[in-house]
Amino acid sequence: MSSLHCLLTNGFIGGIVLSVYVVEEEARWLFKMQLENLDLRKPKNLKKLIAQFNQNSGILIRNNRGILGYANLQRLGRIIELHTVVVDPEFRGEGHSHKLIYSAWERWKQDPILHGKSFESKINFIDESNENELALPCQLIAFTRNAALASSLTSAGFKIAIPKRKWWSLWLIKTQLAQLKTGPLFYLFWNRFLIFIKMLIGEEVPKNNVKSGFFKRVLQKRRRLMHQLSNLSEYKLFIMSTEMQNKEWPRKGGPNEEYYHPLEEINVATFSKEKQIEPEEIAEWDSGETEKIPYVDLSK
Repeated sequence: MSSLHCLLTNGFIGGIVLSVYVVEEEARWLFKMQLENLDLRKPKNLKKLIAQFNQNSGILIRNNRGILGYANLQRLGRIIELHTVVVDPEFRGEGHSHKLIYSAWERWKQDPILHGKSFESKINFIDESNENELALPCQLIAFTRNAALASSLTSAGFKIAIPKRKWWSLWLIKTQLAQLKTGPLFYLFWNRFLIFIKMLIGEEVPKNNVKSGFFKRVLQKRRRLMHQLSNLSEYKLFIMSTEMQNKEWPRKGGPNEEYYHPLEEINVATFSKEKQIEPEEIAEWDSGETEKIPYVDLSK
């Protein structure tokens, strides 16, 4: 076997091993984040999570310091939910949530498969019900009770849903869900029912409570369900505004990037000189008779 063939073969195998290692690292990181944060969805089995990353890794940002954050998109009928938005505690406060939301926003605008269309088709921005209104096939929404994430969503063009009454609530109570259409709302309720069943089954008990009593272990297995139910009223619905569907990213220059308009700030330096420049001297310089540049006071 030639040395070139060995090099290519070893390089190919090394690339596969590295890819498998990276996927496993990302899956373990997300598994840890979901275990620590009860506001996120129940973590899958690690093997299933690795298989999920091989098929659809979601939106994950990282640099030479490690994995920074993660987010994912899920289509529920005619709506797309931005969920599992999490930033590593070590790197919070650096604007990485803006990068995650920006990446999700771009994919929502450009990915036809995400909207349930074929790969070759284009996303139609025109809403057939209203010729003057621009609308994507699927509406982008997000739920959160985190103030920092809510601020990032608002700066990205999301608007908090205003509670109102709807027929399915018998017009008795106001709810944010009334801002969604009935069809997508059915898919959302069904999705939440399945999530409820999974959390009701339970999950792993924290390592520091393995030797606790039976009743306490039962509650610990369902700690995520009790946490989310107890804070249910604090979760707010955010909907991507219609006017943002065909506009540029509101944060100039992209997420977490400094941007300065070239004409936003102009600095003018002025000087004073006792000797007055004669018009003849300026004319001589303009005609090329002298190479000495005359001083012109622009402050007058």
